[in-house]
Amino acid sequence: MKAVKLYSIIATVLTISIFSCDIVEEPFMTVQEEVSDSCEAFIFSPIENPIKKVLLEDYTGQQCGNCPRAAEKAVELQEIYGDQLVVMAVHAGFFASTSSSYPTDFTTEAGDDWDTNFGNSIAGNPNGQIDRVNFPNGHIYQYSQWGQIIDEQLQSEPQIGIQIMASHNEAANLICVDTQTEVYNTIDHDLNITVVILENGLISNQTDYSVPSQHIEDYEQNHVLRKSLNGSWGENLGQESYLEHDFIINRYSTEVSTEWNIENMLVLAFVSNPETYEVLQVEEVHITE
Repeated sequence: MKAVKLYSIIATVLTISIFSCDIVEEPFMTVQEEVSDSCEAFIFSPIENPIKKVLLEDYTGQQCGNCPRAAEKAVELQEIYGDQLVVMAVHAGFFASTSSSYPTDFTTEAGDDWDTNFGNSIAGNPNGQIDRVNFPNGHIYQYSQWGQIIDEQLQSEPQIGIQIMASHNEAANLICVDTQTEVYNTIDHDLNITVVILENGLISNQTDYSVPSQHIEDYEQNHVLRKSLNGSWGENLGQESYLEHDFIINRYSTEVSTEWNIENMLVLAFVSNPETYEVLQVEEVHITE
């Protein structure tokens, strides 16, 4: 496998009228690559009926006795909102620490950085963020509030569309990921894309105050953040402003950890405003589907 490469290409399409010499600048197509040569590029089709999707970040930990209630609320909300709600469980802070009774470490560098910046574990788990709105005051919500904030976020029209295509290259032991971001309305500020790996079906010990023993040995953890493919805060999409129908393609690859079950892995990508942290759009796909 060749070394991972990183570069950016910006191609401006020029349309020349057959009746004049006027040149019309069309929207940008940007390609940013941080991908192994073993990964083949995907081909995207246009999004026909774009919809706004919402990111719910559930800050949790194995030693948090009330956190299973938040996980249950996330499942309930996904049943209500379907594909419009994307959930990510972030294990961070004191309740995510390991011990002889809780030996499995679900923390990540990205999750720790987010928790330090947003202060979720200090506020007391379980809690979460909805599209990271209202930072720095009022951005942390208890799970009883999640539904209301999700409703509010879904009232807006999508400004961004995201597509993800992912595959497992078993021979090279790689997960290959391409994303395509499409801009629907002119945006005059920076945009970042963050691409992460999640895993479902992780079995671990879990404190749970709702059971007599207050402890479950075979608790199933889902939507668990496992790794970021482009750093804790993602990367800039490369333009100072964006026009309608600008397209940006980002390509990544990562080695498959021996701790991961590839059948249960997902790729999640979200585009955000790096100044406010607000998430404008989110998408996820299963790697093996």
